[in-house]
Amino acid sequence: MQHDGNELGRIIEARLEERGWPLTRLVDTAGLDPDVVAELVGPAELAAMPDEETLQALSSALDLPYRELVITAASACGLARSMEGERVYVLRFATNEELLAELRRRLVLGRGAADPTRRRLAHWALAQQALDSEAV
Repeated sequence: MQHDGNELGRIIEARLEERGWPLTRLVDTAGLDPDVVAELVGPAELAAMPDEETLQALSSALDLPYRELVITAASACGLARSMEGERVYVLRFATNEELLAELRRRLVLGRGAADPTRRRLAHWALAQQALDSEAV
């Protein structure tokens, strides 16, 4: 069943294979239109980001984390990768803790590469964010 299509399609197909389900069972279980599922699984790249209801239905039917499906779908649309190939979070689905963790990670990675002024500004921004969150 595996194909060289988009990343979301590969995840869907892998889960169907694990469960021994045909695509028709996913359509019935998720309550989705067969054409919608075909558009997600078939093409090499998704033409558009699937809507929230579709991703929620897939998450429930396949028992996969909703957030993982959102990020994977964004990647399959060409939206979720930076110029360096790193994953970029879809911000409306990221928690404050996840954003702070990503900021800290990027500061540590960029510490050696940035000029001293930029490092000081980045450190100050992180410290200010920490102080603001403690004040709340």
